[in-house]
Amino acid sequence: MKKGKLAILLATATVIAGGVIIASQKQNIFLNGTQSRKQFSAREKQLAYLKEHEKEIADFVKSLSPKVDSVQFDWESMEVGQVGNGTPQGGSYMLTLRGKVNQNEQTKFMVGFSLDNATSTPKEFGIYEMQPIRIYRDGGWYYYD
Repeated sequence: MKKGKLAILLATATVIAGGVIIASQKQNIFLNGTQSRKQFSAREKQLAYLKEHEKEIADFVKSLSPKVDSVQFDWESMEVGQVGNGTPQGGSYMLTLRGKVNQNEQTKFMVGFSLDNATSTPKEFGIYEMQPIRIYRDGGWYYYD
């Protein structure tokens, strides 16, 4: 009788200990090993930064020409690249974004933002005009003036 109670007590203690260990690992058995919290990629963070500053970027583009009434961004065009500045070791990284103006498919421009590295977001808000606003007409690209 004593051995039976001891066996039940040990089995219960083992089950409880196993449950505590599993619970402390904070795993969801229904996620099949994936993380429950979403980890954002560098690209998603950079895109979120641009969308957060969409109005300021649009105002900057509008300031480049009095003819610009509206600005449309091509969010899929966002790229990060290293700029060399003519030096072998390279200069820095730039985040670029393309767009068009006044709902006109025949227009284009590109703005840029300085980055510390390829996966960072800009430390301070500063916009560079990488490509001026241009319009396609008469078989070529011309300044939008």
